[in-house]
Amino acid sequence: MTIGIIGYGNIGKMISENLLKNNIVNEDELIISNRNIKKLDAIKNYYPDIEITDDNIMLSKKADKIIISVESDDLLNVISEIKENLESKHLIHTCAGVSFEDIEEVYDGSVSLVIPTISSSFTESDKQKGISLIVHNSKVNFLDSTSLENMFNNFSYVKILPSEKDIEIATILTSCAPAYISLIVKKFAEYGFDNSDLDYDECKYLILKTLIGTSEVLSKDSLNSEDNCDNLINTVCTPGGITEKGLNFLDLESDTMIDDLFDILLQSYND
Repeated sequence: MTIGIIGYGNIGKMISENLLKNNIVNEDELIISNRNIKKLDAIKNYYPDIEITDDNIMLSKKADKIIISVESDDLLNVISEIKENLESKHLIHTCAGVSFEDIEEVYDGSVSLVIPTISSSFTESDKQKGISLIVHNSKVNFLDSTSLENMFNNFSYVKILPSEKDIEIATILTSCAPAYISLIVKKFAEYGFDNSDLDYDECKYLILKTLIGTSEVLSKDSLNSEDNCDNLINTVCTPGGITEKGLNFLDLESDTMIDDLFDILLQSYND
């Protein structure tokens, strides 16, 4: 099976590299198209048997399965460009904010939306990480849906959404969240550096290791009926201690901040 990827931005690059480095496809089974073909020189040099092009129509003729990873505003134009060659092919895209109903105006076939996260970028030590959200329209058959889900499950944890209804919230929680978490890590590290003899990298190391450990604790018994977030908070907090004072402050401020953040982000979907 030949896979064609249209678009080589951050997500298109991440998907391409994961497919190759995890041996999900052979080099000669991958075609990558990008408007600026020079951007593909590095991956072509590393994987000489892949095919690169700036011709989306040619790619759509050759590929059995097509993944479009372009800016959301460009998606419908790309589909219109290649639709004569889609026939009964399974079309996959990574463009949040474009509904199946919008796509049906130009292509009335089987379509899946995948929202990966940049945190699924390949590393030797941990090949499966991050979340990939997947939702299928009603025309995607069982074989195509299973094939796609298995593909992304090789390098990420797959969450199947039954409909598009929850895609906006889920995207914020998975695809946007790495940037917000990174900002918090950066701000904590900057404060530690500015107010101690520790350097910035030391402060960042302390926070990251604590974040990893906290994640592992919270991941245990995550299906338990009790909220293990509350359990961990209660375990760490000493009544009247500094952690409790900090939590009281955050509890007062965070609800408004989180509500405002989600309002801004959700509004951007509607603009």
